[in-house]
Amino acid sequence: MDELVRGLISNNYLITPPAYFLLSEYYKKEFTLPELIKFAKARGTFIIDEITAEEFLKSKEIITAPSHLEKFLSTKEKPKEAEEVQERTIRKLEETAYEVSKTPSGPIEAKSISTDMEEVIETSFPSEESEVITEPRGLEETTLPKSVEEVEEISTEIEEPQEITETFESESNGEENGENGEIKRKIIFEEYGVPIVAEEEEIPEEKKAYSVYDDFKVSPKEGFEFLAKSIKSEFNIKFDVRKVKITPPKAKSGTTKEGEIIVKVYENYFKSRLKKMRKILRENPEVSGVIDIGKLSYINPEGDITIIGLINSKRETRNGYMFEVEDNTGIIKVFIGRDKEDYAKAFEIVPDSVIAFKGRYSNRGIFFADRIYLPDVPLYKKEKPPLEEKVYAVLISDIHVGSNKFCEKAFMKFIEWLNGHVNSKAEEEIVSRIKYLIIAGDVVDGIGIYPGQYNELNIPDIFDQYEALANLLSNVPEHITMFIGPGNHDAARTALPQPEFYKEYAKPLYELKNAIIISNPAVIDLHGREFLIVHGRGIEDIVSYIPNMSHHHPVKPMLELLKLRHVAPTFGAKVPIAPDSEDLLVIESVPDLVQMGHVHVLDYQIYRGVFLINSGTWQAQTEFQKMVNIVPTPAKVPIIDVETARLRMIVDFTKWCDV
Repeated sequence: MDELVRGLISNNYLITPPAYFLLSEYYKKEFTLPELIKFAKARGTFIIDEITAEEFLKSKEIITAPSHLEKFLSTKEKPKEAEEVQERTIRKLEETAYEVSKTPSGPIEAKSISTDMEEVIETSFPSEESEVITEPRGLEETTLPKSVEEVEEISTEIEEPQEITETFESESNGEENGENGEIKRKIIFEEYGVPIVAEEEEIPEEKKAYSVYDDFKVSPKEGFEFLAKSIKSEFNIKFDVRKVKITPPKAKSGTTKEGEIIVKVYENYFKSRLKKMRKILRENPEVSGVIDIGKLSYINPEGDITIIGLINSKRETRNGYMFEVEDNTGIIKVFIGRDKEDYAKAFEIVPDSVIAFKGRYSNRGIFFADRIYLPDVPLYKKEKPPLEEKVYAVLISDIHVGSNKFCEKAFMKFIEWLNGHVNSKAEEEIVSRIKYLIIAGDVVDGIGIYPGQYNELNIPDIFDQYEALANLLSNVPEHITMFIGPGNHDAARTALPQPEFYKEYAKPLYELKNAIIISNPAVIDLHGREFLIVHGRGIEDIVSYIPNMSHHHPVKPMLELLKLRHVAPTFGAKVPIAPDSEDLLVIESVPDLVQMGHVHVLDYQIYRGVFLINSGTWQAQTEFQKMVNIVPTPAKVPIIDVETARLRMIVDFTKWCDV
């Protein structure tokens, strides 16, 4: 079954063969399945016929308006005598329609007229091979016309080639057919030149009760000097999920179960994590003398040794913490007592993270640890050379366009601000040097993300949500490069990592001239400074597993993720992990700045030379946030000095967030 047909059937739509042959040529080249479904839904039909298909292609400007009369009047040259045949045919059609209209039975039936017309056409038009035809109904012998132009002269009363509206007098009740007893019918020439009489159908246009901001237009302030225009863009997408080629495991045989393949994928996933983390941990000079877990039982080492492994489980005992640790060679229990110097680090360890333990091995099969080493980041960072000119980046996230709590006035003021409509000299200097805008996910509110969400939506259509966002962002000055990544509310893969938005839904974003779509996570190099951009769902697991963590201060769980060098370390908890054979969520390179969102609270901190910031939101407090006691900080915009990767200013638009 063709992909187009299968996709329509799965969405409870049907398609006729003529419509299929018309659409299949352009499918995936000029339009996508969701666009076709949206068009059919707007017209209240679940059957896509030829007329619907033609109207759809016309609305997409793929074809012009179809002309059925042009099919009826062939453009091939024919003998002159066919002019008379054509004239008699049209006259016969008019006489047939008139006679039917005079019948005492009542209104005209389109079926009977269509049948008579078919008979006239079949007996009046021969094949191209014949020169002379004889009418079986007693019509005189004739020949084909020389050209179609002569036929057109005869039928000059036909103004539009696609359809002809005829008015017939009737003896039936005038209330049914018109004040003067008239019946209005439309003659439509179908694909093979068969005219039928049918009622004209008017499809009412669907009026939307909401705005998609297509009338919102902002121009740069006249006379404002944007210094960023003269600053050369220097950026590089250093890491993007889409750039990584992942090879799935091969099935052992044709009878291999799907579950076996998935288990194999996750086995490769954790092996990949362990390999990357071992490399990071061994860069620490204190992590030395590393021995595989499987070798401990027969090497029987003396003195302190180090093991590195995945944390399978963690439980607190009366005297300390007991861990189950695994590597490629085996599993062992690791105990650290309360009296040890690194005992407090045990609280920072979450399931499935990779940790190094230093201590002694016991013949009882237990490893007694004295020290704990998290992957962490180095104590010191090498300074980078200064930039020739100051350049700034704006960091935002969680816009949630479509929500009835979206601070649209505040966001519009922000767009105006980017266009030079500022309130002070200090802001003027900042705006003039803004070169980049980074958006870290949840750009729209989405559909069906949580129960009862529909009641909290101003824009209930996911297509319109992305269209509305694109209309707003189209007003961002062209010299500002936008980097836009997905979040858990977006039309993208739910599990991490998220490669990009689904193009079928977020097409307007891809069409923005100065926008670059990135994955979640992604690493952007701006003028030699690395910005790690993550939506931040991993914060949820940290808050669940580590004491004294909360959504009110999101930079603290962000710091723990940085110490563990992973954006979502725990498997099978709140954050879904995609079955990829390589772990792409490891923070392999130490960034200069880490940006997250998701929890809607602006917060920031510096740790060992790395600037961590949660970029807040543009959505006021929702009913769900009230239940879980989350107080967002909407419409606050952090401005980052790219040279230092530090906060330069926070611009507050909160007073316009009055939802």
